[in-house]
Amino acid sequence: MKFSVVFLLSSYLLVVLGLLGLVYTGELPHLYLVITILSLVAGVFMDISGRQGLLPALAANVTMVAIFALTLISIFVLGAPPIQELVHFLLALQAVKILTPKKTRDWLQLYLLSFFSVVASSALTVELSFAAIFLAYLFLAPWVLILLQLKEAAETRAQERGAETPAINLSLLRLATGTGVALFILTLFFFVTFPRLSVRLFAETWASGSGVTGFSDLLTLGQVAEIQKSSAVAMRVSMDRSRIAQHKSLYWRGITLDLFDGQQWQRSTTASTAVKRRGETYLVRESVINAGVSLRQNIILEPNGSAALFALGRPATISGRLGSVYRDPLGNLRFAYPLPFEVSYEVTSDTTDLAFDEPANGSFLQLPLVDSRIVALAHEAAGIGASEEERAHTLEKFLREKYRYSLEGLPLGEKDPLAAFLFTARQGNCEYFASALAVMLRSLGIPARVLSGYLGGDWNPYGEYYLVRQSDAHSWVEAYVGGKGWITLDPTPPAPQGSRKALSALTYFFDYLQVRWYRYVVNFSLAEQHQLLATLQQPKHWFTVALQSLSLEGIASLATPRAGGMRIFSLFLGSGLVLFLLMGALRHRGFLPKNPYHQATERYRGFLTLLEKKGLLRKRPAETPDEFSQRAKATGIRCAEEMTALYQSARFSGRQSSAELNRMDEILIQLKRS
Repeated sequence: MKFSVVFLLSSYLLVVLGLLGLVYTGELPHLYLVITILSLVAGVFMDISGRQGLLPALAANVTMVAIFALTLISIFVLGAPPIQELVHFLLALQAVKILTPKKTRDWLQLYLLSFFSVVASSALTVELSFAAIFLAYLFLAPWVLILLQLKEAAETRAQERGAETPAINLSLLRLATGTGVALFILTLFFFVTFPRLSVRLFAETWASGSGVTGFSDLLTLGQVAEIQKSSAVAMRVSMDRSRIAQHKSLYWRGITLDLFDGQQWQRSTTASTAVKRRGETYLVRESVINAGVSLRQNIILEPNGSAALFALGRPATISGRLGSVYRDPLGNLRFAYPLPFEVSYEVTSDTTDLAFDEPANGSFLQLPLVDSRIVALAHEAAGIGASEEERAHTLEKFLREKYRYSLEGLPLGEKDPLAAFLFTARQGNCEYFASALAVMLRSLGIPARVLSGYLGGDWNPYGEYYLVRQSDAHSWVEAYVGGKGWITLDPTPPAPQGSRKALSALTYFFDYLQVRWYRYVVNFSLAEQHQLLATLQQPKHWFTVALQSLSLEGIASLATPRAGGMRIFSLFLGSGLVLFLLMGALRHRGFLPKNPYHQATERYRGFLTLLEKKGLLRKRPAETPDEFSQRAKATGIRCAEEMTALYQSARFSGRQSSAELNRMDEILIQLKRS
């Protein structure tokens, strides 16, 4: 492939990587994305075909000044999020630069814009996919800069001596790869040693959160159905699985709603108070719960556009770096605002299905103007003479058995959606069932409230945690009955078989990697940083762990889902160390051939050392091999020209020639004897 084509494709690939990083942030409007893609296609076509850019230099400069002015107005006058507007600014500048005639300076500016795109992406996303983009950028950037340097040098030579095409060979690839590896090691060093900052540094102030959707303080009939069609991850929860074996269902409660207007549920009051805290622990309940009924959950919550905090049962304590946590009279726990990034916290909950906070007189009985048929159906289905608890369970059973679960054919847009659900469609999803039960209970004088959250989840055997998706979104009911307090009722019938697709083992494994990425990279704290540095000061310990991982038992353990990241890392470390030592020993013994590049370099260095020892000539630090060869020839050292030619042939051609190495040995022997 021609050098010019390799250079153009590599350069544009670097720009594309920066663009992909911005796409994964969710902060990129479709209009900007379309404009950038069209400019990329046009730029590649023009550069490969040798055409000049569409925008003259003057027009490009005027356009960039206008873009800069619009960005400042958006931030300081219109109050747009700074990071979001800077992302738009970067994309617009890239589009302009791509469409202009490009010299070396213009290419450098494009590379710089792509670099800032990656930096902006790192401030707005914590996804594992960004790690792949970052690594690709880390190894591609040195390669592109080397090609740019060769291109500039070739253009200079072409002006002086005629056209010359730079050569792309294995030596060049090795140089770029080695530079990328060095940069990667340097990145790891700074990651481990640089003081850690909170992941919310930019998110709380600048991120818009436009890329997330999910729950809100309102539950509109039909809303959850749209959420349930999404397979996006909502949260991941790790806990003692044996402690929840007695629970048939996992209800992850997030929002309690008590006011219904016939179309949607909402909170009757938005007043809330800050939860007391001790350090990073928030005391939701003053009393200490029984250890026998407490359940500890470690939750990684994905952004969903809501400030709700999710947990099993009734939370007693919450721990984590969460800023402020608030609680309203309904018991809802909330962050100060919707967080645009993943957040990790630990909850200790009371898992008993009993809550005795007796409602005030008349509360949780509010009803809008209800179709009289719904009230009549409630009395008919509940029966007469039974206790409140029995009547509540009877209504729950009635809805589960007489109506069908479906995400399609919902009575949307109806003036009275509940009546349409109960008497016409006779099918719906969870919020229709929960709303119908709550309204029917209230019509019987039984206090009821609707809860919105998630139900269940898939067990991931690799990380040993529950994977809860948006498709697990659910609504259910709590009713207050005398002597029992609030009891959980779920009138929604089971989803039809096959509506949930089983996740593959590969999906579980990649999700496990995502969790590890968040746990050990994104959420890498100052305390963990100190612990890691302390461990690295004991090389005997981690060297022993690495060697133990090479045992048959250690290798076999990697095939199990319980294999941890540290064990896998130790195996690779130990394997790499043993392989490195083995290859060195075999090469030293002559079982493996030495690289001609290294052998030629050793002989050339020996030649220079020998000349200096004999007092014949000394190579200057800034002198190239060709310049030294010409100076040596002028002083009567004729073998220097041949030695230099042999060295450069082996060093830069990548060819393996034992004859050339033997000739270098002969020159060294002759020089020693002279």
